[in-house]
Amino acid sequence: MESRILNMIQNVGSPRTYEPGEKVFIEGSPGTTMCVVLDGNIEIRVGGTPMEFAGRGTIIGEMALIDSSTRSATVVAKDYCVLAQVNQRQFLSLMEKAPSFGLSVMKTLVTRLRNMDAMM
Repeated sequence: MESRILNMIQNVGSPRTYEPGEKVFIEGSPGTTMCVVLDGNIEIRVGGTPMEFAGRGTIIGEMALIDSSTRSATVVAKDYCVLAQVNQRQFLSLMEKAPSFGLSVMKTLVTRLRNMDAMM
């Protein structure tokens, strides 16, 4: 994600810290926010299986925010992390102010979908 968008998210989202091993999201739980990793590294697990390791600039939780459904994965902090939490109102504002943010979200969704397809 480009630094201009990260700066916007830092100014809009509410930062939250996570300790190593702490769960950010739990698969199957309700989702009302998405997050962007500002610092640290996370692991995304589906059904307990590690699917992705990611760091700064990674978008997580976007699916549940977009379609108001439950979390499709569990996300765990691999080390000390700072994540910007973005609610639906903030998400829509970012989409209006920075269309490139919307493109970043779509690229994330497409990449994860292609990865899941490749695993099947």
